[in-house]
Amino acid sequence: MNKLEGLEPKRVFYYFEELSKIPRCSYNEQQISDYIKNIGEKLGLETIQDEVLNVIIRKPATPGYENSEGVIIQGHMDMVCEKEDDCNHDFSKDPIKLIVDGDYIHADKTTLGADNGIALAMGLAILEDNTLEHPSIELLITSSEETEMDGALGLSENVLKGTRLLNIDTEEEGVLIAGSAGGELIEARVPVDYEEVNDYVEVDLTVRGLMGGHSGGEIHKPRGNSNKILNGILKEILETIDIRLVSITGGTKDNAIPRQTTAKIAVKTEDIFRFKSLIEEIKNKTINIYKSEEPDIDIVVAEGDIASKTFDKRTFDSVVLLLDTIPTGVFTWMPQSKEIVESSSNLAIVRTEKDKIVIQVSIRSSSEDMLLELRNKIVDKIRQAKAEYSISGSYPEWEYNPKSELRDIALELYKDMYGKEMVSTVIHAGLECGVFAKKYPKLDIISIGPNMYDVHTPKERLSISSTKRVYEYLTELLKRLK
Repeated sequence: MNKLEGLEPKRVFYYFEELSKIPRCSYNEQQISDYIKNIGEKLGLETIQDEVLNVIIRKPATPGYENSEGVIIQGHMDMVCEKEDDCNHDFSKDPIKLIVDGDYIHADKTTLGADNGIALAMGLAILEDNTLEHPSIELLITSSEETEMDGALGLSENVLKGTRLLNIDTEEEGVLIAGSAGGELIEARVPVDYEEVNDYVEVDLTVRGLMGGHSGGEIHKPRGNSNKILNGILKEILETIDIRLVSITGGTKDNAIPRQTTAKIAVKTEDIFRFKSLIEEIKNKTINIYKSEEPDIDIVVAEGDIASKTFDKRTFDSVVLLLDTIPTGVFTWMPQSKEIVESSSNLAIVRTEKDKIVIQVSIRSSSEDMLLELRNKIVDKIRQAKAEYSISGSYPEWEYNPKSELRDIALELYKDMYGKEMVSTVIHAGLECGVFAKKYPKLDIISIGPNMYDVHTPKERLSISSTKRVYEYLTELLKRLK
């Protein structure tokens, strides 16, 4: 028996469970793209799979809607693949283990992939349901959204026929998104030099157990950044004891707030007892500082082998300087609303390679000017550390359109169905809608979705009842777009 059998809408959850059996981390999407393509072909519908693995499936209008403007239902096929430290799940081959807990579906110690598998499931259920009334539909499923929006950016500028786009990639029912941030990835590279050492002992320092979260939707929340916290510990140790750096690794995705960071350091043998006393004091103090916002924070200290080679002082100082001075969190709030983030940065990843230490920072903004100001601020810090840098993965903001017939219809329908106003807002997360708006300037676009929580973390969960309501709303919206 399937885990989601009996849940409503039946076919939505059928497809969601089937999708959960197929590996679909970003850049491992051939199998999921082929699955979606095969569904379209089995339904006898016009199906296109392009060179970047996007899939478009077209369903004709039902009687009475032949002259209505076409509608595009859009989501992305990839998911963020995160897991708990003690989880052996292999995202390259293992199905997601689904767990139903009351009104929620979550996975067993991994991300769930409701972001954005639920959009695919809803779209496929609509394609196969011949009882629905609707204009012509194009189901557009893009690839690699969670990394650099490769699918949206690689989409042809003349393949879509519809003029109204329903993006199903937001995480709060009753909220209509009408604009989103743009962004880019800044990578700093610290060239490394090594030196031989004698009478040093290796020690692993790990900050773990943080909540993490989506660096767009949750960057404003009081959550710790493991890269920043561990660097603070290193700085405090350096004030008292001579230590060397052997390696440092933290964070896994540029769009996720880092949850765990480990530094392998070297401590003089003669200082090891003094170090143990100091690190215990720093550990307890750090945990107490963050405990209220990060209840599961843990700092682990593990003594290792004799050290023979470390990075030199210049390399260590550059890394500490960068991790200390590169900002993370909210940079500016929207001038017209102090509750909406305008620009932010996420000090997402630090990793050690043979000839360099790499630090990646994801920045976002709804304002091109603020994005440039934030970029320049970070680049200045990189230059001060005498490191190299590059900028990649740029994606455009989705500007709010004050005149949107689609938005007006959607807001009116919500009030008719539920007797209350739907919230219309812009968000700080990056959506593919910005790319589509640039490629197809005449598109009328909105974004909606069911309630999801803690996306991009192993605590990700999807509300069953909210999914049912949003699907009913979506099918009614199609009916109203005559």
